[in-house]
Amino acid sequence: MASLFSSRTFSIKGLGIDITPIQRIARLIDRYDRETLNLLFTLGEIDRCQAANDPHQDYAICFATKEAVGKALGTGLAGIGWNEIEVDITHSKLIIHLQGEASIQAKQQGIREFLATWCYWDQHVLVQVLAQ
Repeated sequence: MASLFSSRTFSIKGLGIDITPIQRIARLIDRYDRETLNLLFTLGEIDRCQAANDPHQDYAICFATKEAVGKALGTGLAGIGWNEIEVDITHSKLIIHLQGEASIQAKQQGIREFLATWCYWDQHVLVQVLAQ
């Protein structure tokens, strides 16, 4: 019988899940200027979210992904700058880039990559991040 899985082995190092209300993030986005938003989001994230069909939803996805990555690292965001985790949303796929302390913590734990998914329902975004 053929295996449903490839011969590649997976080593799960962490799992992070976050639920974020889109309206909460929308209030934050609408209240602050670009410079202040740059405390939470990278300039690339701000540019991509502003160009999106639903900017508030994309900002919420980025926010929830950062929270979920912190949980997958097992440290939360303590000692990690929000801009050290960058999220790129492409065709409903999340690509996560780490820099600085976030990258150091991932390397110390042997994390090579993150697999991330998201869904939307009832004005909330749920993001799941698997660290391997």
